[in-house]
Amino acid sequence: MRVPPWLSATARSTYRERAPRVYLCLVAAALFLLLIDTAFISHQDASFLGIWLLLLTLPWAPMLWALFDAISGAGTMEVVYGWGGRVLAVTGMLVAALINAVLLGVVSRYYRERRGRGVVRP
Repeated sequence: MRVPPWLSATARSTYRERAPRVYLCLVAAALFLLLIDTAFISHQDASFLGIWLLLLTLPWAPMLWALFDAISGAGTMEVVYGWGGRVLAVTGMLVAALINAVLLGVVSRYYRERRGRGVVRP
């Protein structure tokens, strides 16, 4: 199977540019701290680390979480209180982080190539 050139260029810009790598490291650190916090500390309310992870993965995370919830057919109480809801939330945030990293890579590659051609921005 042959990989289309546009797909390989997009993937290459995601892991070669610095901005998406730094972004993915921030998301991974926030996710790691959230998982450690969830496993070892009990809270009456939501952890602030979950909010940081949500803020890092905006605007795609809420849309993907709602989409995964609709596809799975889970009720709102199961999503809020069960492990299924946590798995849906983390999966949605990881997919959102990958979408954001791809977009960051494409934009940073575009600006790097534009700067290399000597195009001056007004």
